[in-house]
Amino acid sequence: SSRVLWTLAVTQLREKGEIMVDLSEAALKEAWLDVKSDGSETNWCLFGYSPAKKDQITLVGKGTGGLSEFKSHLESNKVLYGVTLVRAVDDYGSKRAKFVFITFVGGDVSPLARARVSTHKPQIENFFNGYHIQLYATTTEEVAEDAIVDKLAGCAGAHKPQRYEF
Repeated sequence: SSRVLWTLAVTQLREKGEIMVDLSEAALKEAWLDVKSDGSETNWCLFGYSPAKKDQITLVGKGTGGLSEFKSHLESNKVLYGVTLVRAVDDYGSKRAKFVFITFVGGDVSPLARARVSTHKPQIENFFNGYHIQLYATTTEEVAEDAIVDKLAGCAGAHKPQRYEF
């Protein structure tokens, strides 16, 4: 069963010492700070695993083209982690930044690589401190404005925006 495969994969990772993930590449922190900066037009960043080292995270991309540009970098054979900026807009012209942390595990990713996500994701979540919601997706269709709006509406509290800008 898939649970047995997952347990076996996690055990193998622990034995190999691959539980920790390396987020030391300077470009990672720079990209995340760029997305969070009010003075920057960068509104997404995306990280993935280095082909050379399975525990090394590298910058896949960043940009100013919003969710659609972010989605264009997702590949079915990769595990990717990223953040996209969404602006909550109310009738008074107020725009509030909302950060969406996205874990993308493509449908063609191996069981071992899928298992690695469960061990690496907590570190990556901590790296992206300050995000508002998270989304887990296995297809680009699941990284959808509707899904994000539903999650944001669930955590909006008393201040309900009229719309969201992606």
